[in-house]
Amino acid sequence: MNCPSFESVPYKRSIMRTIIIFLLLSASTAFGQVSQYLGDFNKINENLMLGLGSYAVTNFVVGGIGYATSQDQAIKHFHEMNVMWNTVNLGLAVPGYLKAKRGGKALTLEEMIKEQKKTETIFLVNDVLDLGYIATGIWMRNEAANQGDRADMFKGYGNSLILQGSFLLAFDAYAYYLHRNHAKQLPMLDKVSVHTSGAGVALVVALD
Repeated sequence: MNCPSFESVPYKRSIMRTIIIFLLLSASTAFGQVSQYLGDFNKINENLMLGLGSYAVTNFVVGGIGYATSQDQAIKHFHEMNVMWNTVNLGLAVPGYLKAKRGGKALTLEEMIKEQKKTETIFLVNDVLDLGYIATGIWMRNEAANQGDRADMFKGYGNSLILQGSFLLAFDAYAYYLHRNHAKQLPMLDKVSVHTSGAGVALVVALD
């Protein structure tokens, strides 16, 4: 009984059909995985921006009431800075929420990986900036005694920067954690490749 030769045309055609079917199934699976991953990615951002926006609105309400009712000038400046600061937070949260809600265009696996890495980097950089806000707030509060007529402003603004920086430090660290944890679900099909030669077919998986 003769076994099919690697050199026979029918055998080669059979191998090629198998490869094509495998690649088509892999492409379909990868597309489905990336689409699902992108949906979850956007949902994380949607919830994060909703939380940031809610925090900003809370600061508007509490800050507005506090500024209007407080007799202490340092406290009035504290609430004043909270409102001003969260104007920026809300300005970031609203478009960020809408972008995540719409979902945007479909991404390839390579584009999704780049977007994932960019998002993680943004939150890490923000955490460094948040430490700067806290340090500035501490400096302003300590410097208040040397500011004469501006002492209340320095004290109030300093306390506000410490509060807002601390919130953002926790927020950005949590956001990074969520995205980093989610990244573990990224499909690794970009590390798989198929090579053919006269000697046969090889399925190569990059492990690094």
